[in-house]
Amino acid sequence: MHHRVKNALCAILGMVALLMPCALLFSVSSVRAEAVFDPQIRAAMLKRKDGQIAHIETSYNDIFVVKYQNLLSMTFHQKRYYYQESQINLVDPDDLPMLYVRALSVTAMYPQHVKRVLILGLGGGAMSTYLGRFLPETIIDTVELDPGVIDTARKFFGVRETSELHFIESDGRVFLNRHKEPYDIIVVDAFNGSSIPFHMMTKEFYSLVRERLAPGGVAGFNIIPGTKLYDSTLITLKNTFDRIDLYRAGGAFNVVVMAPRDPVDDGEVLKQKAAATQERYGFRFDIGKLAADWRIEMPNLSKGALLTDDFAPVNVLDTYGRRYKQKN
Repeated sequence: MHHRVKNALCAILGMVALLMPCALLFSVSSVRAEAVFDPQIRAAMLKRKDGQIAHIETSYNDIFVVKYQNLLSMTFHQKRYYYQESQINLVDPDDLPMLYVRALSVTAMYPQHVKRVLILGLGGGAMSTYLGRFLPETIIDTVELDPGVIDTARKFFGVRETSELHFIESDGRVFLNRHKEPYDIIVVDAFNGSSIPFHMMTKEFYSLVRERLAPGGVAGFNIIPGTKLYDSTLITLKNTFDRIDLYRAGGAFNVVVMAPRDPVDDGEVLKQKAAATQERYGFRFDIGKLAADWRIEMPNLSKGALLTDDFAPVNVLDTYGRRYKQKN
């Protein structure tokens, strides 16, 4: 009887030893799979009829949530125009319907490792959700000035905070001034309708962004071409960073600017780094292909001016040359 018990105990212990790696794997997978959005909210939105879902007025914005088939959009109404700020695919959480967001994901090919990301501007959470799913062990801080935008993104777009993904109510520049922790990637996608707030377009602001980048880090800026403000923005960025790379977001109007903190490798080495990063993280949209297909040359900047805190006539420069506005 003693031997039988001993043999049974050994068998049990052996089985436990075999199962332990599986249990550990399951535990790790659960942590990595921590949900960055609520699927029930998105399923409920998908069942809604096409058209306007909600209208929210806040102290900062006039927000509309609109559904068309499987796409859910957040738009801001300003001066008789509607500006689409964010869009998600309700049936495909890894899709990025707005092409400029895909272009912003190219930032991931610049740092050696992506451990900390800062996003200025939440919208419907497309960027933060995408990075949260493909970089589950990366700290992602998303800063949004308007608490109404955060509430709308949670209620209708289903975005969620996790142990790594955080939503912070603050002005982007104020946040950078108060927090000195370095980030591998800083994304500036803060729009109040058709334009970026002027205090987030000056040399002083860009210098602050650069100071908050970790060694090898990069900042990505979403900007709108076609005006004198575009030229001035590029001049100011070139005056702040040693190098900037431009990417036009497919057929979209937006241009995304990548500004590395430090000198970067030549084109071939950067291409190899992009391939390695894509292999490591498995992004839905291949960042190497996006970088190769969407890279554009620097335009002639003869019409622009350096923007500083003391000289930033954003409204005037934004109007000069603008031709793309369309009223819905």
